Amino acid sequence: MTIVTKLQVPVYRNYIGGQWVDSSSKEQLESRNPATGEFISYAQKSTVQDVEAAIDSVYDAFQQSDWGYNPKRRYEALLGLAHKMEENLEHLARVLTMEQGKTIRESRMEIAGSIDTLKYFAGAARTVFGRSMQLEPNNFGIIVKEPIGVVGIISPWNWPALLMVRELAPALAAGNGVIVKPASLTPAISVEIFKLIAAVPEFAKGIVSIVTGPGRSIGAAMGKSKKIDMISFTGDTSTGKSIIELSTSNIKKLALELGGKSPNVVFADANLDKAVPLIGRSIFISAGQICMAGSRVLVHESIKDEVVSRLKAYAEHLNVGNGIHETSDMGPVISQSQLDLISEYCEIGRKEGTIITGGYRLTGEEFDKGFFFAPTIIDHLAANCRVVQEEIFGPVLAVQTFANDEEAIALANGTDFGLSAGVWTADLNRAMRMSKEIKAGTVWINTYNKNFPEAEFGGYKQSGLGRTRGVDGLMEYCETKHIHLELE
Repeated sequence: MTIVTKLQVPVYRNYIGGQWVDSSSKEQLESRNPATGEFISYAQKSTVQDVEAAIDSVYDAFQQSDWGYNPKRRYEALLGLAHKMEENLEHLARVLTMEQGKTIRESRMEIAGSIDTLKYFAGAARTVFGRSMQLEPNNFGIIVKEPIGVVGIISPWNWPALLMVRELAPALAAGNGVIVKPASLTPAISVEIFKLIAAVPEFAKGIVSIVTGPGRSIGAAMGKSKKIDMISFTGDTSTGKSIIELSTSNIKKLALELGGKSPNVVFADANLDKAVPLIGRSIFISAGQICMAGSRVLVHESIKDEVVSRLKAYAEHLNVGNGIHETSDMGPVISQSQLDLISEYCEIGRKEGTIITGGYRLTGEEFDKGFFFAPTIIDHLAANCRVVQEEIFGPVLAVQTFANDEEAIALANGTDFGLSAGVWTADLNRAMRMSKEIKAGTVWINTYNKNFPEAEFGGYKQSGLGRTRGVDGLMEYCETKHIHLELE
């Protein structure tokens, strides 16, 4: 629920034990529209005391309700939430765009993806399976999948609806209780979804809670809590490493989806009419603020000039503007600090390489009110340059060139990350060989950024631990128990 101030700015409250409550601090977080600078909402600046109350509530609900062992109830709850989100899709999309800045078309796509995820895991709730085996003539083993217990989800600001639901849905489908800590920059859309959860009677009272506030304190409290059995975190790799350290309090299970520096590898026989627009979209969608952004393009030397020329034209024809406008192709970045960080990387690119297009903050007229950055392409960078090696989280594409398959593989694997990659070629044998050699959790062939709740997603190397989506994503939120039976 929300309460309204005199200025008609919504104030979002925590949801604990099936009740909407204020933070014990009586302080609030301010959210502003990154396109206009306008206040759009307030959320609770929660304390460790608040998050501990939420953890206790979820823990008690998990222990006392039938949620963990009633798959039909979980199916009906998740499907009910999906239907509520369908009924409110346009409202949710507008809240998301106003809070995060992405275009309204992207927001509709994100909410639709959240709904699809809920529907998939609603069905999966009724298919949590184990197995049995005969071990000896009178001995049988029964392998049972059980809920872990209480799961803490720490969700990011870049795709705050989908990346919360992507973890919330399987965690609940497996029978766990869940507490969510959304990113402080984008709490509104998460609480809006929880308002819909509160309206679905099949959810056990108290089985889900949401607490907003600073990650440094309440996120850390979740990591340390001995009543939380698992942490799911989506975000940058450095914070993921901190989560690993905090989890040692009770050796929590972890699911971490971290950073990326994903390459699109373009061979000389690629269909450029298809490849170039999708490569451009892969880096400039959400202003590059997406973990699987195709932030590197690796091009065979024979077609390098043509590919760069086409990508330059694509970038310069994008309509950058307020995401709420239907005509906008790319919105602002999330904050001034993110804008400054992107600018710093572009200065490195300017000194160590060649700016093909962009490389600057957009100014004038409505641009001055928000955090807009020009779509940027940088060429002639050394393989060890920070622009090539580090996740920028902005609309910045680094160009690299290769002469043969072996060099392409070396460049593709030449960072600490391994989240995703794209391979563009008409040669199926080459495509399959590349997909085998590239160390990434997802390799798209002749497409990019196609994601489905049925298909697992996650990273190699410093891009994370575990998998989300699909059967493996459901099993991440299960414990495995062996029950041994000996007949007399």
